[in-house]
Order: sequence, then C-alpha cells, then structure tokens
Amino acid sequence: MPKNVVIVGAGVGGMCAGALLAKNGYNVTVVDRIDTVGGRTRTQNVGGYGVPRGAVSFQMHGILPTICKEVGAEFEIRPVNEMWFWIKGSDEFVQLPAKSGIGKMIEMFMKVHGGGGGTKAMAQVGLQLSIAKIGAAFKDPGAAAVGDDGPTFRQWIEQYTDNKELIALFHTITSAVSAVNDFEYPARHWFAHFAAADARMDKYALLPGGMMAVSQALGKTIEARGGKILLNTPVLKIESAGGKATGVTVQINGGNKTIPADIVISNAGPTLTMSLAGEDALDKKYVDHVKSRIRPTPIVATFVVSDEPLFEPKSAILAAGLRRIVTGVPLTNICPEWAPDGKHLMSFYGTPASCLKPMDKEDERQANMADVLDLFPDFEKKGGKFLDVQLRDIGDADVVARSWPGYNVPVHTSMPNLFNVGDACGPAGFIATPAAAMSARMATDHILENIKN
Repeated sequence: MPKNVVIVGAGVGGMCAGALLAKNGYNVTVVDRIDTVGGRTRTQNVGGYGVPRGAVSFQMHGILPTICKEVGAEFEIRPVNEMWFWIKGSDEFVQLPAKSGIGKMIEMFMKVHGGGGGTKAMAQVGLQLSIAKIGAAFKDPGAAAVGDDGPTFRQWIEQYTDNKELIALFHTITSAVSAVNDFEYPARHWFAHFAAADARMDKYALLPGGMMAVSQALGKTIEARGGKILLNTPVLKIESAGGKATGVTVQINGGNKTIPADIVISNAGPTLTMSLAGEDALDKKYVDHVKSRIRPTPIVATFVVSDEPLFEPKSAILAAGLRRIVTGVPLTNICPEWAPDGKHLMSFYGTPASCLKPMDKEDERQANMADVLDLFPDFEKKGGKFLDVQLRDIGDADVVARSWPGYNVPVHTSMPNLFNVGDACGPAGFIATPAAAMSARMATDHILENIKN
C-alpha cells in the first residue's frame, strides 16, 4: 500500500516534495495555517497592487524548473533577459552584458571613481574576480583561518583593496545575491553559490501569477494524483512515538484532529519544526546543531507606485553606493497586470545596517526611502509615491529566509521519518527558492530510496 505523507507548510519546498511523492504513488496531504499556498512567495493585495511577499524571480534553468517539468506543473513565465547597473556618482544606468557583468561594473566604477592611486587596486581586484582566481583565493587555507566559517567577504576583499567605493560595489554584488551584508557574511559561502551553476539565477523570469503560481501549479499536480491540500489548517503538534513521527494534530473546522502519517515533511522551518515535535522528542545533538546554525535573514522591501515608469527597461537593476538598497525590479514593466491600468509598480530591496541584530525599523524605513529618491531624482515628477515598506526583521515569523545561505541544516532530523525542507535546508551554494526546491529533491530521493512501500 502507498505510504501516507503529511507535509506541514505549502511553500515551495513543501509543494515540490508533495508533488514528487504524489507522482511516485504516495498519499500526500499538505496542510498550511494560511488561506493560500505559496508561503513566503505569495502575493498580497496592497491598495489594488499585487505586491510580492517574498521571492520575485523564477529560476529559468536549474532544480526548480526541473522539478516542475518532471511532475507536470505548468504556469506562464515571462523571461527577463537584461540586467542594468547604477553606481552613485553616475548620472546613468548601464546595461550589463550576459557574460563578464562584473567586469562591466568595474569599468563603470573606473569611469566614476577612477584616477588617483586606486587604479592598481582596481586592476588587482578585477584580476582576482576572474572565475579562476576567485576559486584559487577561496581555496587558500590561509584565507579560511578566521573563525569556523572563514573570513567575511569584506575581510576577503580587503586583502586586495582598501578603496571604500570599490568595497561598496562588491557589497552590492554579494548582498544582492545573499541578502546578507558582506561584512557579516562568510566569503566561502558566497563563492560556493558563485560556483554552483545549478543554484544561480543567471537566467530568470517573472510570473504573471506571481511566484505563488509555482506552488499553485504544483498543488494541482498533487490533487490530480489524489492528494489533499488543507488551508486555514494550523498544525498544533507533530506527533511521535517510539522515536518516530506518527502524524500531525491540526486545528480544523473549529476542533482538533490528528492526521496519521508514515512520513512527515515540514516546510515550516527547522526552528518551528523542533517546537512542533518537541525538543524532548529529538536528539539533543541535533537540536543543538540546528540552534547553532540557524540565522534568520532580515530585509527591507520597499514598494513604490508611479504615474510614469521610473525605469524603462524590462529588467532588474543593481545599485552600488546607496545606504541600504542593492537591487530593484520594475515589476509592472514585465507584469503590468500587477497594477491598476496606467499605474506602475517597482520594488527595491535593501540589507539593514546589521543582519545579526534587530533593526531600528524607523531608521531603516527612512534610509531605504532616501535611497529610492537618490536613485530616481525625478521620483515626484513622475508621480511617485511610497506604497509599502516591509520591514522583515530577524525575530519575525515571516522573515525573508529562515537562515543565511551556507548556514543551512540537514533535511534529515533525528527521527528517521521526519524531514525538513525549505530555504534553510538546501546544500552549499543554494539560496532562496532553488534551495527550497533542492531540499525537497534531497528529502524525497532519500524517502524513495530508503523508506520502501
């Protein structure tokens, strides 16, 4: 008989795991506390605008589209084939080439900040940031001697330059990818991502239905194969006996109900998984490991609306030299249906002053709003208004990511039939939705190979 699987949480990781197992004949039930699938990739309606709560970009090549194709999940995509760059001190945006984008950024940096004694340092950094030189520097045993995770990226780059403006440029590059400050983030984790081709979003798209369209499409494949998706159904406890998970107790229809399961997969985040299962039911070594590695990722997401587009290309941007903001996306240039007719919506993303300590929310709000005005001096002329500033702090339940890239924990728990999936559980180099999808692949591969029907 097929085994019964309960999945806690309908985010990308949970839905990928559910779709893969349903395809392989398992009885799948997905439960989620909110009224929609998608988790932190869901879309909110804010004043008539479709505002993404979390991830915006869909990886065109790699693990997530591979799983979607494998299980038959279909949705509309709109490829984005460009990336543009702005640096403080310049009066223009420049388009980055498909290859050698970092080289083009350094070229623009030299145009704005060149001269003086910095030329030699810039040439040295440009050389070091060729793929071969990065790999060699990253593997240098001497460079990994600072702390358990090695030097921060800032410490690494300061081996090659002390130019503050150039350092700010690389802060943008690394923070736009990791969502963590380069002076707090270990260099080796960023280079692991840089080297993991299957993890990167070198080619990406936006989805007219928002990123939650991925989970919706995966959900349809689960239901088509006899699975169930129960929304507005909070999980109160992961039940266990004899060292194994036996099911989950949920709140549904005004009462509590226990759903028995042979396998439980949690997409609720490792910390909440431990709380639901009870730390006493888990091995202390496992609990201590999770607590030592998990680092929630804060972010400030600023959404603005305007009568005219602030930025014309159908492309994301990178911005260097601002207070907080490192990247932005003119959402309605690509998906106009996310705004009322004739209106435009753009999002900006900034790392707070520290990703390790609770943020000063008012300071972060003001800094990010000021960055938008610096980036687009014609903001008011184009009818620009601030729609929403999401301050997602490290203590919030709905953080942008449940752990920093590189601080992920295993999909396996100390219970042989209880698994974690999600962005906190991907392998080295994987970030955000690719990490969530890869964790689902890892968990389901283990289940299919080792937990036989």
